[in-house]
Amino acid sequence: MPIRNVLRKNSKGESVRKLQKEINLVLKLKPILIEDKHFGKNTDLAVRQFQKKMGLKVDGVVGKATWNSLSNALNANKKTTVVSYQGKLADIAREYIGVTETGDNKAGTNKKLLDIFNADDLVIKGKTDGYPWCAAFVSHCTQRLLKSNVMFTGVTPPREASVSRFLNLWAKGQSCDIFKPSDKNKKPQKGDIVVFSFSHIGVVDSVYSGGVNTIEGNTNDSGSREGVTVAAKKRTESLIRAYIRLPVTTSMIINTNPNIQFC
Repeated sequence: MPIRNVLRKNSKGESVRKLQKEINLVLKLKPILIEDKHFGKNTDLAVRQFQKKMGLKVDGVVGKATWNSLSNALNANKKTTVVSYQGKLADIAREYIGVTETGDNKAGTNKKLLDIFNADDLVIKGKTDGYPWCAAFVSHCTQRLLKSNVMFTGVTPPREASVSRFLNLWAKGQSCDIFKPSDKNKKPQKGDIVVFSFSHIGVVDSVYSGGVNTIEGNTNDSGSREGVTVAAKKRTESLIRAYIRLPVTTSMIINTNPNIQFC
């Protein structure tokens, strides 16, 4: 049975250690409380901080209401805890912001842009450039992510120049998690690949209420899918067709918490 004694300043024992542990998990204090089984000044301040946050009576006394709020907060954390290995994709994509073509979808002598065009298998009249390159950009960034992270050893790197092929052939063929903005059980996060309704693709850099901040290739100031540069953009949810999340190699994970979702 859980230990849920009424606690207050100067209380001692195992129930205080349990309180300190749960407060640390919920508030993510820096520095964390020392789990020393002694309800001292720091524990009292942390309890009052938690009570204020939860709209409880701020008295430093841990009774039924405070214990119940702690349990509810811990359960909420378990349901939403996400361990993400894909976030680095946004960091990789950010390295290319400002990379610009010479015009007409040509790489010129720009090494980074040449690497992007060489990341797909499309060749036109013996040349690897000369076509829209937003999918090539995401392919290149994804290749770098897969090469650098053992969590994705089961995923074949994409080599797609087409948004449609990236979504419908590569992503589905790799058993990626593909979900829509309307999905009530999944939310976009940093590193997800975002497919737009106007045949364009990019990488999620951050999320805001109602949309995502992205990094995209072959765009411009107006947000076109046929631009000239890699740029950071702000996109509303109404423009988004789907998100793509890579499958991790779960055999690499030592996990004892069944509530954690890996992505």
